[in-house]
Amino acid sequence: MKEHKEYEELTKEELLLKVQSLDRLNKELLLTFQKSERLEFGWTGNLGQWFWDFTTNEVTFNPLKAEAIGYMKEDLPEKVPYEFFTDKVHPDDKDGVMQLMMDHLKGEIPVWEVKYRIQAKDGSWKVYQDRGKVTERDENGRPLFLTGIVFDITQEELEREQLVVKNKTLATQMKRDALTSLYTRSAIIVELVKHSNRAKKQEQPMSIIVLSVDNYAKIEDDFGIMLSEEVLKVTGQVIMSSIQDRYVAGRYRDSVFVIVLENTEKEEAGILAEIIKQTVLETVFEVSRHVSVSAGVSTYHPDETISELIQRTAQKLVAAQKNGGNQVVL
Repeated sequence: MKEHKEYEELTKEELLLKVQSLDRLNKELLLTFQKSERLEFGWTGNLGQWFWDFTTNEVTFNPLKAEAIGYMKEDLPEKVPYEFFTDKVHPDDKDGVMQLMMDHLKGEIPVWEVKYRIQAKDGSWKVYQDRGKVTERDENGRPLFLTGIVFDITQEELEREQLVVKNKTLATQMKRDALTSLYTRSAIIVELVKHSNRAKKQEQPMSIIVLSVDNYAKIEDDFGIMLSEEVLKVTGQVIMSSIQDRYVAGRYRDSVFVIVLENTEKEEAGILAEIIKQTVLETVFEVSRHVSVSAGVSTYHPDETISELIQRTAQKLVAAQKNGGNQVVL
């Protein structure tokens, strides 16, 4: 009461001086606070706090928030409106950001917390994590004042995206046979189960080819591991080139390969097996002898297991090799 009395006794000029003095003090206190934030939090990506007077649409914030997107003090208007930042939000993020803000302003959610991309002065994009809350409302619940804090998480997002890519690459590598770059045994079985389930559900044919290099044990004995593995590697390349992106193939064990042909009848699968057989026969390998392959071909029966399908087809492969090799048995 005494303080109010003192103000009432001031002249208009004295009151104006008092307001100006308080304004300068507030600016100095804010500057001191911003400097302390720079020292204390700058290394964490913290861009400081912001304050939004909803009644005047004026935002007071740590200059770090603007500097992080390339705007120095001289680039800013004297009074920075809320739209100075929201107009720079990525178009794909803006609707979601604004909806969350509106929900909070209406009191439908307790805080406003969102991650968004924001365009820097040079055209590049930063990623901000923003959290704010209405700290004062009028008697009708309308917002008067908001305060919040913002972080620059651009580097964290970049590292997270790189980690996702690395994990995907690693997952892909784990599915691939190191020698032939075809699927590993476990991966091709997974593919076979997946394709057989789809064939059963969609009532479509599915065939497999079980293929092996003829007399591989003899090649290994005569030429050693290095050259014999080169035979497997080149054979894998022939298979991959023949199936392209239409089918999937894997190294089942040693010199045995499995090719899964979705929506394919046995006769069509047999044609592909013949093409692979002939291509291998015409390929020049590093070993000083002709290399050939044999194959068994079968169409999946919905009432049989995957093991039974592979076993049935492998028996055809064995029959082809016992009959002299370089053959395909349907």
